[in-house]
Amino acid sequence: MAAATSPILTADAVTVATDHMGRLYAVVPDDVARPLAIAARKGIDPEARGIFFESDPHPADSWPALTVRVIFEAVLSSPVAAQHPDTWGLRQYREHGGGTLLGFIVGESGWDPRTRWWRDWDHTGDLRVRGCASIVTASRPALAGTCTF
Repeated sequence: MAAATSPILTADAVTVATDHMGRLYAVVPDDVARPLAIAARKGIDPEARGIFFESDPHPADSWPALTVRVIFEAVLSSPVAAQHPDTWGLRQYREHGGGTLLGFIVGESGWDPRTRWWRDWDHTGDLRVRGCASIVTASRPALAGTCTF
């Protein structure tokens, strides 16, 4: 994704919430969610079915990796998740610069804050970032900071 067309995400633009079952959601602006959802599918066969597929790795200095780091920081600084970073898979991120978000990333138009649930599931697929966003820890120097979904 070219830097000129990729929106810059700030932690202030991320809303951290939980659904009615207590699962974590990072709600981001739609113009961030759409390209991030595309990045999350990079390298995955569009015909693939199931959940155990990992995207191609995105380099540490790429837009997806930098954006995921902002999301991780927003989640860790939110009152929703700050007390229990291990629950959301981010203890390693805080301590070792890598980890996996055990939650969902969705665009604002795909999330209903009133009901704390997905909004218009059939028409907001482009705003749902599939998979669990991950950053490789510094313990793997050759891959440190690489992002996958």
